[in-house]
Amino acid sequence: MGGTEATTERSAVDRIVRQLLLIGDASPRALFDLKGSMLIAGVRCTITYIVIPFGAPVIAWLGVLATPLSLALSVVAIGMAVSSLRRVWMADYAHRYAYSLFILVAVVLLVIVVVGDVRTLTA
Repeated sequence: MGGTEATTERSAVDRIVRQLLLIGDASPRALFDLKGSMLIAGVRCTITYIVIPFGAPVIAWLGVLATPLSLALSVVAIGMAVSSLRRVWMADYAHRYAYSLFILVAVVLLVIVVVGDVRTLTA
């Protein structure tokens, strides 16, 4: 092998979260990958919280497209949130616990929206 790899001592919580996120003991990576997912999340938020509410009359006029669009955006948002959380943990970002709490709240809210959308579609 011949490299000088630094061994990082991790707390029990760090090890558990890294196992849950399926990143194991991967070496830290730069946060530049996070910028892309943040851009995509920004576009999603713009669509979800600006375009859809102000475009609601048009979407309501289209009828059947509103709920599937909301469902699709929410599912994609959950995937992107988990992906960005994995990147934050792989980068050993100093504020990863606060970011994890933020993502947890966001995912819980999105799951509530998904459940509501699924109920609407199956009713």
